Amino acid sequence: MKKKVVSILLTAAMAASCFSMVAMADEDTVQVAFVPQLIGIPYFTAMDEGGQRAAEDLGCEWIYAGDTVEGADLQVTQIDSLIRRGVDAISLAVIDSSATNPAIEKAQEAGIVAFTSDSDATDSTRDFYVAQADDVALGETLMEELAQQMGGEGKVGIVSGVATATNLNAWIAAIQDYAAENYPDIEILDVKYTPTGSSEEALQQAQDLMTANPDLKGLIGVASSTIPGVCQAVDQAGMAGEIKVTGYGSPATVNEYMKDGIMQVSVLWDAEALGYLTCWAGYQAVVGNEFEESQYIEAIDKEVTYNAEKGILLLGEPLIITPENVDDFDF
Repeated sequence: MKKKVVSILLTAAMAASCFSMVAMADEDTVQVAFVPQLIGIPYFTAMDEGGQRAAEDLGCEWIYAGDTVEGADLQVTQIDSLIRRGVDAISLAVIDSSATNPAIEKAQEAGIVAFTSDSDATDSTRDFYVAQADDVALGETLMEELAQQMGGEGKVGIVSGVATATNLNAWIAAIQDYAAENYPDIEILDVKYTPTGSSEEALQQAQDLMTANPDLKGLIGVASSTIPGVCQAVDQAGMAGEIKVTGYGSPATVNEYMKDGIMQVSVLWDAEALGYLTCWAGYQAVVGNEFEESQYIEAIDKEVTYNAEKGILLLGEPLIITPENVDDFDF
């Protein structure tokens, strides 16, 4: 039986021995699974590609297991299937921690390394969290960019994904706090959530915000899947340039809207690198390697940091995407 190591212990000297495991027999190959919030959008596709690349480098197996719509219940089903399969590590982009926390515990009881990536569950027993960027930094960066476009005043509507997504809610809180402290003339309206995080739902929510607030000056899409709907609402209303649009969208998602002048800034991170780091971290945990406080990973050209107290492995700083650099990325 493959040894499942839940604690993430390692020293730099042990690193060489972990890579020798690449030559293991097939039945002993480390399996690292990732359950995204949904599949079929450029963002999570990029994470999948990064995970696959890491698996090739490490000699392990990467398993991408998701559904085309968001649903914590669907994630639980995926996790149960992976537990029965006997994988070594399961990573989860959390939608609703109250629904998936028991599944995380169940995986751990089966001897599986269970951790979060992209979206955390701080109230869970997860082994660690692979974070794309600091939540506060993501919120503050986005709000500052939008405030500059708006001239520091006006009403802002927020269209988010599902109401239970911990990462989205953390960014929203940071946006609200930063605006209240630094831009008293900016009014953040009540957040509009989408039941499944779809573009169609976001389109309707954005239209409702514009109808109820004809003096609206800004719109934020707090999920890559909601940004197309928000941009389409502004475009259909003939308000491109008048209502400033920003959000957390991948370059592939926002490219056409930037080219059409609907959106000037998107804040994100390197999703492919996050997928790589997710697989890399799961592999290290399974073979018994610990994360260093600061460690350079050549394959993604990033210095990642680890906060042992919080159990957070941090990819890096937010990425600001503009019309000038949007073509530089392929995810």
